[in-house]
Amino acid sequence: MKHWSYILTSIALIVGLLSGCGAQKEKQSTPDNSTNQTTLKLHFWYNEDQDNWKTVYSEFQKKYPNIKIEAVTAGDNNANEYLKRLDLASASGDQIDIMMFSNATYYAQRATANMLEPLNDYIAKDGFNMQDEYYMDTTYGDTIYGLPAKKNIYFVMMNKNHLDEAGLSVPKDWTWDEFLDYSKKLTKGEGASKRYGSYFHTFSQYYHLALSNQPDDYYLVKSDGKTLNIDNSLVRRSLDIRKQAEMVDKSATPYSETMSQKLNYRPQYFGEKTSMIVTGDFMIPEAGGSDKVPANFQTVFAPYPKVNEADPISTITAGDIMGVSSKSKHKQEAYDFVRWYTTEGIQYQGKYMSAWKKADLNKVIDTLIASSKTPDMIDRESLMYTMTNSIPQQYNIPAPINEELENAYKKEVEKFLLGETDVDTTINSAVQKGQEIIKNSQ
Repeated sequence: MKHWSYILTSIALIVGLLSGCGAQKEKQSTPDNSTNQTTLKLHFWYNEDQDNWKTVYSEFQKKYPNIKIEAVTAGDNNANEYLKRLDLASASGDQIDIMMFSNATYYAQRATANMLEPLNDYIAKDGFNMQDEYYMDTTYGDTIYGLPAKKNIYFVMMNKNHLDEAGLSVPKDWTWDEFLDYSKKLTKGEGASKRYGSYFHTFSQYYHLALSNQPDDYYLVKSDGKTLNIDNSLVRRSLDIRKQAEMVDKSATPYSETMSQKLNYRPQYFGEKTSMIVTGDFMIPEAGGSDKVPANFQTVFAPYPKVNEADPISTITAGDIMGVSSKSKHKQEAYDFVRWYTTEGIQYQGKYMSAWKKADLNKVIDTLIASSKTPDMIDRESLMYTMTNSIPQQYNIPAPINEELENAYKKEVEKFLLGETDVDTTINSAVQKGQEIIKNSQ
């Protein structure tokens, strides 16, 4: 039988969805009759204390005193491991009322697996339109299975001291060629003490940098789920950017070093092992440092680089999606929390940019800066310029096979970044693997 590989995260998931109803009835909690209070189980990957979730619960209960939120999380901020636990919990019939996803691919996969409750009727009853209300339209097919919460706009974080030392200004509109030039000029030293101009982490978007921020068609497969989007000039340009920085100019941390030493972007940037990182606005509060990772220099911000000088300043648009479990016994209450959190609630955290259009950008930015350990280390002027002048790409939900395509593509690009293959071989191999994945998904 042909299959979608994403369903294979757990064979028990399918079994559980078909036969776990009895177990679910036993494990689902019921309202506490003594208090007439309903307890909802919220499944996610965040650390409750670090991300101020308890403040969210408290504020929610002021408005909905009869609903209590109880988190189910490892608190390790590992969204990938969380998905395995979520699928297992679903297969086991555990109580799941609300669930979150860190990207649109994971959301589409679980919607396709019937884990999420359609919200169209709830939204119609509330009387709002997705496009008018949120920056991200999470409609999948003709159905809305979740509402957008955190919105990520991508930009470049830069060490102001390093820029001053190299005599470089803060870019306001630049291309990848100019980014590479900055990276080369910011690189300093040799050996173990070498400071690189830039660092690219192992997240999927860094394997197709020039494609990732395009206004549309920025996934490796087009929306029809059948047409590959790999053999094109933007993917080739992305590989050229990595090759130029890491192999030719030697101005970016080599991929071999990133993998062998299990490097992470936070220690690299705040430890001043690199001067620039391409990242998202979830890093705004961290730019001012934290108890674990202090900031000893001021961070300035520049827009996401363009491929061509005439291109608009566009940015990757991503973020969390929160939905209601299709197996929840308290769907209305769960929806009430989802709607409240994705509008008012997220703003109480002081950690994230909101996908809600009615949120006050200036107020949100000020709250994010104030929540950092050392607010003075965040340059508000360059941040506001970047946030207000970056055009978000059209938010699209990918075909469910996109994750499998990304993984197959990544394996081919890894060979390229280790110097084992050239661009043409990498593209051709990725296309061949992609075609096999599409064939098996039909």
